[in-house]
Amino acid sequence: MMSLIETNLPEVVKKQVLFKVKSYFGTFISLASVQAIALLFSFNGVGQMGLGGNLSINSYSGSTVFIFTAFWAFIIAITLTTKSYHYIDFSFVTNRMSSHLSTVGMFIVYAFIASITSSFADILLRVILFFKEGGDKIIAEHFFMSFSDLLIGIYTGALYLLLIAMIGYLIGMFTQINKLFGFLLPALLIGWMIFEVRTFNTYSTLAFFFKETSILLFSAKIVLASALLIWIVILATNRLEVRK
Repeated sequence: MMSLIETNLPEVVKKQVLFKVKSYFGTFISLASVQAIALLFSFNGVGQMGLGGNLSINSYSGSTVFIFTAFWAFIIAITLTTKSYHYIDFSFVTNRMSSHLSTVGMFIVYAFIASITSSFADILLRVILFFKEGGDKIIAEHFFMSFSDLLIGIYTGALYLLLIAMIGYLIGMFTQINKLFGFLLPALLIGWMIFEVRTFNTYSTLAFFFKETSILLFSAKIVLASALLIWIVILATNRLEVRK
């Protein structure tokens, strides 16, 4: 077993991140499968508006792919907290701190890869629809994506996926502490959302992130929220036995 006296924490975390990304490479197969299924659902469109006679406008969106990708990130984060996956750390782990930090690093890598593939799936959907329906039937507004919009979409999508993964990781780790948390935390989250709608007629917590127009402020909110979640996890699991 290595010691932090011999190797500093950043170096240990870096090695663990690379180790985990390579070890869990199979998760990318599940990601590709999930996004392929979501892409098929996207061809059904998200809405239709009749214009009279035989004319109608069908609306399509790549948001279905991202929603499926977000669900994938959430499930993967929970899965990685189970004992069968957690024990893989022991070939590298020096302490619980490096384990958690390296998992966050892996989530960051996964979030950007998943966001990139999700954005490319959105582009693929547009290309297929363009050739399938014909360019003369496509409403150009919002259909063609600029390169800057693509980059911004990948970046913001990655941050959203990171936050969702961190929420899943927190729920998963607390469930390992006590199975009751597996039901209690989601119930509290859903209960809070219901309370917000009934009291404020809006999801103010979600709006805090989703309605932010400044990229810098949005980034700061996601980073701080993610840091808070991993800090809670570290404090909660600090006194657990190494293999628990």
